[in-house]
Amino acid sequence: MKSESVKTWIDGIKPEHGIMAQKVDGLIKELIPDIQFTTKWHKPSQPLGVPFYGLTDKGWIIAMWSFKNEFAVGFIAGTLLDPEPPVTKMSGPWNRNSNYKARRIDIKNESEFDEKLIRSWIEQAKKLPGWSTIE
Repeated sequence: MKSESVKTWIDGIKPEHGIMAQKVDGLIKELIPDIQFTTKWHKPSQPLGVPFYGLTDKGWIIAMWSFKNEFAVGFIAGTLLDPEPPVTKMSGPWNRNSNYKARRIDIKNESEFDEKLIRSWIEQAKKLPGWSTIE
């Protein structure tokens, strides 16, 4: 599943968030060559949806958001990452598993973008369980 909707999402968010989203998208595709990606949950408050990245044998493992004041990268098995991403408020169906919970990092501007840390989390996430199935 290669989806143009992720490119549309990146092109449609705030330009300062788009720069970081392009970096994360590029890192994911570099570090996980067989990654599948698309946008989900298109609704009036999020007409472009939410980009999700996953592996067919694990499910969705990473997602991105563009909020009003920050860009966010979420990891479905976030509590299994070392170090754990700092933001624990990640409501959603992925948090129904009792063995792990989703976590994310919120990045206010490009100077806060820690590529080494995000690269480490992506490398770890590809080995961890995901959420749902990829069709």
